[in-house]
Amino acid sequence: MTKYLLTIFITLFFSNKIVSQTKYLDSIHRNKVYYFKNLNNDSLFYYSKKLQQSNNKLSKVIGLSAEAYIYHRQKKYKKAEEAALKLIEKTNYYLNNSTNEKQVFLEAKVSGLNRLFWIKKNQEDYTQAYEYLIQMQKTNEQHPNKKHNKYLRYKINIKASKAIIKQALKMDIEAKKILLSAYKDSNSGLLKKLNDNTFFLQQKADILNSLGNTYISINRNNSLKRNYNRHNNSYLDSASYYYDKAFEITKLFNPPHEDSEIIYNFRKTEVFMARKEFSKAIDLINNYKNISNGYPYFHREYFQKAICFHNLKKPDSAIYYSNKLLKNHKKCETSKLITIYDILSKEYNNLNKLDSAYKYSKLTLDQYNLAKNTKDKTFNLFYNNNFEQAQQLNKTIEKREAKKQRNLIISFIVLLLTFIIITFYLLNKEKEKKKELILIMNKNKPTETERKEYNIDEALENKILHEFKNVTESLDFLKPDFSINYIAEKLDTNTTYISFVFNKHHDESFKQYCTKLKINYVVEKLKTDKNFRKYSIQAIAEEIGYTNASAFTRAFKKHIGITPSAFLKNIEN
Repeated sequence: MTKYLLTIFITLFFSNKIVSQTKYLDSIHRNKVYYFKNLNNDSLFYYSKKLQQSNNKLSKVIGLSAEAYIYHRQKKYKKAEEAALKLIEKTNYYLNNSTNEKQVFLEAKVSGLNRLFWIKKNQEDYTQAYEYLIQMQKTNEQHPNKKHNKYLRYKINIKASKAIIKQALKMDIEAKKILLSAYKDSNSGLLKKLNDNTFFLQQKADILNSLGNTYISINRNNSLKRNYNRHNNSYLDSASYYYDKAFEITKLFNPPHEDSEIIYNFRKTEVFMARKEFSKAIDLINNYKNISNGYPYFHREYFQKAICFHNLKKPDSAIYYSNKLLKNHKKCETSKLITIYDILSKEYNNLNKLDSAYKYSKLTLDQYNLAKNTKDKTFNLFYNNNFEQAQQLNKTIEKREAKKQRNLIISFIVLLLTFIIITFYLLNKEKEKKKELILIMNKNKPTETERKEYNIDEALENKILHEFKNVTESLDFLKPDFSINYIAEKLDTNTTYISFVFNKHHDESFKQYCTKLKINYVVEKLKTDKNFRKYSIQAIAEEIGYTNASAFTRAFKKHIGITPSAFLKNIEN
């Protein structure tokens, strides 16, 4: 009997010890998760997996929440969604089958729904995002303690998230009012004690950043109005103010958030772009690599540079960065695709590449319709879940729908008319070229007959040949006004004699010969002169007598096989 009791005692002792050790390890792993959340993804992922292997229910849930956060931060939205849905499934099971810790599982479920909201919002699936927001609100209202800081935090968070959806739907004034109200709530007496809580500080920073985004959106919409004063930067000053204020709050995070600086710079770049200060924006973008801390910034860099170079009238660079972005278009939000397709259609139209221009203009309209359908569904969700504003919202939908249809029809008509006018112009130009060619051919026939009858003095012929050599050595062929007339006037003879002598000694036209001299000259100078390589395409063109960068680019590509921009990159590499 004594032996039996001793066995039971030893078993209980070691069982309690194992349980204590497990709790201790879980506690360490939880602290590691909180510590590495904004510092190191690899370490965070490691400890999230450790927690998921625990026998403790709450530890499993925290581990899943951390995993969803990591994937969301890395923009791996599919994996983030899978982890968040698994988290919701676990919390639902524990809530239905556990009598203890219901409050913490409710809070964990709200956190999971919040993660799903942000995933769908970033994918611009506003319908699904708003549905998750509704579920989040219902779950939060089940909280047993309405004075608990997590209940109050999520209540403010839900309010701010509704504003974010409204802002995405261009309901900027309403969004601004909601966000200002949410920020006021975050400074209320009940929540002042949380000012040293990183999660709460993150929430305040998010609200301030959303306010900055809203002011930029208001400025953008106002810029489309007829009476817009481009010198009035009050909205952009407000945007910059709220971005700065949010960044100051992120400096209070403990541990620090390693992405804060680059994300702040993303937003400052948007302000420069909204102010039309595109060169300053480019300088800021070029610094991303120095402050990234491993953050995947390339997608944002390509998008912002495409817009900046388009507005700076640098088509080669605008097209280059647009195509860089489209290589990974599956990660692109619909709004960004619309912007990039629109840039490409305009650039190709300016370059008279009508097939490409038409292709991207059609893609622009397709994405516009896709965005329109998604946003209309979200409007209906607002209607069904905000009963107090149902009548007012219905009117808003009708007005917006009518306006959208009008704008779409007008845009389509303008696009169609533009396409018809350009096509008609090009066809006429082609006809004129054919007529000119026929006239030239007819003129050349008797000239060829006469050419055989010319009896040019040998001394004059030698003088002409010497002048050809002279203009090559003196680089006169680089002058903008250089032509066959230039030589004729210099030698005090006529162009017919000049042409006859040139054709007698060469197998190409005088114009082709001059173009070849210019291109060969510029190729050699680009290879040997580093300062010359820093010139813009327009400046290089003017250096060799071209007034038009496009004409120079076409001539260069015809002789060398690639564009000047591509040739420069090959030299640099």
